[in-house]
This record gives sequence, C-alpha cells and structure tokens, in this order.
Amino acid sequence: MILRVCFVALAILATSVNSARILAIYPVASVSHQVVFRALTLELAKRGHELVVFTPNPALPKDRPKDNVTEIDMSESYQLFFKLFMHAFEPVRGVIFPAKQMSEYESLKMMIAFVEEVYKMEEFKKIISDKTQKFDLIMAEALFVSPLMLSKIFDAPTIWFSSFYGSPNAYETVGAPGHPMLYPNYFRGKFVNLSLWDKIYETYLEFQFWYNTRRVLSYEESLVKKYFGEDAPSIDELKNNVDLLFVNANPIFEGNRPVPPNVIYLGALHMQPLKELPNDLKTFLDNSKRGVVYVSLGTNVRFETMEPSLIDVFVKAFEAMPYDVLWKFDGQNIPNAPKNVKIQKWFPQRDLLTHPNIKAFVTQGGLQSTDEAIEAGVPFVGLPALGDQYFNTDQYVRLGIGIRLNFETLKPEELVNGVNTVVNDKSYRENVKKLGVLMRDQPQTPLERAVWWTEYVLRNKGAKHLRSPAANISWSEYLMLDVVAALATAVLIFLAAVGLVWRTVCKIFRKKVKVNKNKKE
Repeated sequence: MILRVCFVALAILATSVNSARILAIYPVASVSHQVVFRALTLELAKRGHELVVFTPNPALPKDRPKDNVTEIDMSESYQLFFKLFMHAFEPVRGVIFPAKQMSEYESLKMMIAFVEEVYKMEEFKKIISDKTQKFDLIMAEALFVSPLMLSKIFDAPTIWFSSFYGSPNAYETVGAPGHPMLYPNYFRGKFVNLSLWDKIYETYLEFQFWYNTRRVLSYEESLVKKYFGEDAPSIDELKNNVDLLFVNANPIFEGNRPVPPNVIYLGALHMQPLKELPNDLKTFLDNSKRGVVYVSLGTNVRFETMEPSLIDVFVKAFEAMPYDVLWKFDGQNIPNAPKNVKIQKWFPQRDLLTHPNIKAFVTQGGLQSTDEAIEAGVPFVGLPALGDQYFNTDQYVRLGIGIRLNFETLKPEELVNGVNTVVNDKSYRENVKKLGVLMRDQPQTPLERAVWWTEYVLRNKGAKHLRSPAANISWSEYLMLDVVAALATAVLIFLAAVGLVWRTVCKIFRKKVKVNKNKKE
C-alpha cells in the first residue's frame, strides 16, 4: 500500500515537473480539420499540459470548467468560410469544385482570411503584447506560415500540424521531395491511369499551384508586417522555425513519400473508441435482409446547396438498388424518398461502419471518413467534389479498395452499377481488410505517437537536429543551378574552342590546297 502511494505521488510530481504551456493556432473553420486537432488537445491536457487554443470548434462545453485548457472561440469563422468559399469558387451542380479552381490564386488566398481573423482578435493581441506570457511550444495549422512568427515572439519551438496531408509548401519547407507524378500535390484532379495528355495537363496544374502558392506567401508576408511590425522576419526566414511537421495521414495510403525524420505521420488521429449504436439504428441494420449501403458526403459537400436534378439522381439510384440505404442528408425533407432508405441529418459514422451488415460506403472521399471505413473493412464508391478528395478516391482505385465516379456527369445507373461492383466483387472487401491490417500494424496508436513527439520537442527544447539539409532551400540551390551553369559554361567554352580550332585548321588546309593548286598551274 505504501509503495502504491509513493508511486502515485511520484507520478503526480513527474507530471507537474514536465507540464508545459502550449499555444495552438488552428483557425480553419472545418469540422474535418478540427476533430483531428481536438483529439491531441484533450490528450495533452490530460497529461497535465496547459493549452491556449484558438479554434472555431471548442472541445469543451462553455459551462464546464476548462481547468488547464483555455479555448478562444472562433466559431463565427464558419460564416466567413461559406461566404469566402462561394465567392472564390464557381461550384458545378451546386456542390462540385473542379480541381483547376483549387489551384487558382483567389482560391488559395481565401484560406489566409482564417488566420487573419486570429490576428484581429483582442485575445490574441493581449497574448502577444503581454511580456509576462511564456509558452514552451507553439502548435500551428500547417496551411499557414505567418503563425510561425509566434516562435520568434515567445522563443519557443514549433510543431506544424496538418489535419490531412502536408501541403507542397509544407513538404518543401522541411525538405521532403515533390514530383508531379510520384509525390504529387494533392489538390489536383487525377492521379492514376494517366494518358500522356493527362500527364501534361496535371503537370501544368502542379506548376500553377506552385506559382500561385508563391504569390499567396507574398501576400501572407504582408500580413506579418501589418500585424507584427515592419521589422518582422520574411516568410522564408520564418519557415526555418519549424521543428516538426505532423501529417495526419498513413504513409501507405499517401504513397510512401520519402521524408526526413522531422516529418511524423499520424493517420486516423481523430478516431475514438467504438460505442454502442442507438437502438433504432441497430434495429435497422440487424433486420436488413439485403444488406445496407451507407451514404454520406461529409460536412463540406452539402445536399442543401445541390442542384435538385442531382439529388434526384441519388433518389432514383437508391430506389433501384437491391439494398437498404442509410443516407446522411442535410437538406430539406424528400417527399418521394424510397421505402428502402432511412434518412437522418447525422449518423454515428465510425460505429455504424463496423456493423457487419454494411456492404459499401458511398462517400465524397474525405480523409477522416476514409480512415474510418478502412478500419472497418468497408469498400468504397467515391464521388469527389473538392480538395484532396480527388486524390483520396484515386487511391481507392490504386489500392483496389473501391471505385471513383464522376460527380459532374453522374447518372442513377452509374451509381447503382458502382455499388453493385464493390459489393459483388469480393476483392474490394478483401483488399480493404488487408490494407487496414497493414495500416494498424504499428508500435503506437496515432494519438500515442503524437503525444510522444510533442513531448520530445518539449524535452529537447526543439528538434532542429532532425532537420534535413534540403529544408527550406531555394530551387536554385536544390537543383544546383550554379553548378549546372558552370558546367554549361565550360561545355560552351569547350565547344567554342573546338569550333575555333576547327575553323583555323580548315582555313590552313584551304590555304595549302590553294597554294598547291597555284604551283601546279
């Protein structure tokens, strides 16, 4: 008993000694982003760390004591999100955002508005102006560079945190390689089974994204000067403050990009322990004689903005399916809903997918939804509409775990045939189960790994020793253009010298021939 008390006392003492203050900036108003950040926030708080978090999705109810978590509520950013989103894009059929639009300057610049909202908040101004404030670690959403300024202000290491894959800029910053075909930018439209023309066009989109990202970074640098002073470091200098990059994806699914040791893959960080299904839902699933197809397009692809003709495609397809259907639908009631369809505004998706009677998952291809279905061993029918969904659904095809359909031209019979294909061809379910086993076969859970590396940075006061020599260097340095130029110059000089010698020899030869000819005459 005495030993147990001593052990508990030592554990409490260790927690208090190792506790740290962490400032986190997660400004993007999207549930799929925030559920990832929330998981780590709550776990770090449980371990005794004190966190100040800027987020549009506070993790704790307002009436509950926050203890060691202070959340700055940015929920009004959701109104800004939809306003900016509809201004920057021209959705096809009300919900589809072609990949080319994702690479355009206005689309990329739109995202910067979220981090600027943070800088405008009085709570933020108080924090950076209070000289008594001390933070041991800065955590910032990896879509933005300007929050890295906080690393300089508080003299603290920084973890850049992506709720999905690393952006091209993030990978470039840490020195991970990029390639239009092998290690692509995920905000494109097509990635597998490319024709020569497809490769040319996708390479063009890759360059367009890179060029417009440079323009957006210049704009973000102007915000740094505006909110932190004209003497603030440049964006390129701020990038050197990144200690680790957290990527919430599994490297197998991403395509095994070679990365330096300061890139930490997490993957499925948001997933919580399974819970019992509500009685009505469990009864529906248990009693289905035909099996159930689950249909959800996530939080950003909204049926309420979808063209009626496209909604009608879903209704007709579900009516023709030889299965029962669970349909997550956020629009108005559908008066002509087929009898085999159960409609709700929300389902406990993670728990639902593990039910043995789920035959297929019709999805927009969000990464968190993908992780949940792979975990459950459910094959996919992908209908990508924006962002990284095009990449994710092409990975279904590459890995043999599902198919991808074209949302823009979707017809009822295509959706019916797609579902029948992944249900009746057993290879899809077998492949997704194998993939799930491979992705889970790790020494730590994603959350354990995220916590361990966060505390690693705290213990060592940074992780610059893990930095790649290729980190944040210019393309001219990376491609050794000075060496290329020197070699090219040397080759040109050599060729010029050879040409000069040749001309001289020819001239001498012609003179000799002329002299000999004159002598003969």
